[in-house]
Amino acid sequence: MKLITIINNHSEAGTTPQYYLKADTALLRNNDAFYIPDNVGRVVAAPHIVLKVSRLAKCIGERFAPRCIEGVMGGVTFTAIDKLDEARREGLPWDEAVGFDHSSALSLETLQRDAMLEGATFYINREERTRITLNQMRFTPESIVSHLSECMTLRIGDLIFLGAPMEFEVKPGDSYRLTIGDNTLLSFDIK
Repeated sequence: MKLITIINNHSEAGTTPQYYLKADTALLRNNDAFYIPDNVGRVVAAPHIVLKVSRLAKCIGERFAPRCIEGVMGGVTFTAIDKLDEARREGLPWDEAVGFDHSSALSLETLQRDAMLEGATFYINREERTRITLNQMRFTPESIVSHLSECMTLRIGDLIFLGAPMEFEVKPGDSYRLTIGDNTLLSFDIK
């Protein structure tokens, strides 16, 4: 299973979806608490709508891409921002900053594909912090699936984090919740 995170869906960088990959060990499931890793400096969290791939896909056109989307999930990615800044300065890979164990929280529940039309809402300590809607995104889910399928073969169960409009400083003691429509998909604490 691949974890694919789109990084320019809410910015003007690039003319096609840009992304990075994570190993499946980056998954944080079951609404388990996220423990801030030692010795990484500042960590930020970014909420996402996540697509779950339903079939093998290679060079899929946009009009066929919906057939490749099983459903949507909620996700939050964590980034060691000081390590990322260092990697960018030195021209190094981002893996250490973005791909550490449990750096991608993922809901257990998968909603129907059309649920993403309702958008997602992200809360910190019960306070709404941001909404994620498809009309905020530069690239449609279909264009992202199509583009990715030209770069690599997508497989059943691959997860595509569609990008986040905002990042939030991670602080011990905070509680996170992410909803899509009326469905609470993630609810976990920061330790």
